[in-house]
Order: sequence, then structure tokens, then C-alpha cells
Amino acid sequence: MSAWFSITITPSAGSLAAVTSALAAEKIAIEGVVGSPESGDGVVHLAVAQSALERALAALGALGVSVQLDNGAGAEPGGADGLIGAILHGPRT
Repeated sequence: MSAWFSITITPSAGSLAAVTSALAAEKIAIEGVVGSPESGDGVVHLAVAQSALERALAALGALGVSVQLDNGAGAEPGGADGLIGAILHGPRT
């Protein structure tokens, strides 16, 4: 089962590499990633195994990265609300 969360990083060279390096150092695999280069706000949505979520949050917190759990965190992406759900299921009517 995947847990989705959002991070806010400075959109500059190496900022995403620092995030992935922090997770890799803790042996945490990224199971999913969603981002929009056009947004310019530096928000990236990531998924890790539910069992690795607490370690991921700790690693990113130590790096100084702002983290927000997405609606449906801990649920399979197909059942998520919010941005992830909208991407996977299309706009709500």
C-alpha cells in the first residue's frame, strides 16, 4: 500500500535531487511521483510504501522540507481524494 504526501521545495537546480538522496539514504523507494513544471511553486507529490512513511517524513523534516500528507494518505492512489484522485479519476462533475 502506498502513502502519498506533498512536499514544497525551492524550484532550483539540485533541490529534487536532495530530496531523493535523503530518501535513498534511508533506503526508501519512491513508488510514485506527480509534479507540474509549469506551476512554479515547487510542489511535488510523492508516494512511498506505507511502512516507510514515518521514516520518509523524518528524513525530509531533517532536510528542512515542508511536508503535507495528502487526503487519502495511506490509501491506494486509486482511492485518494484531492489532486492525486483528480489526476487518476478526472474532474468531478
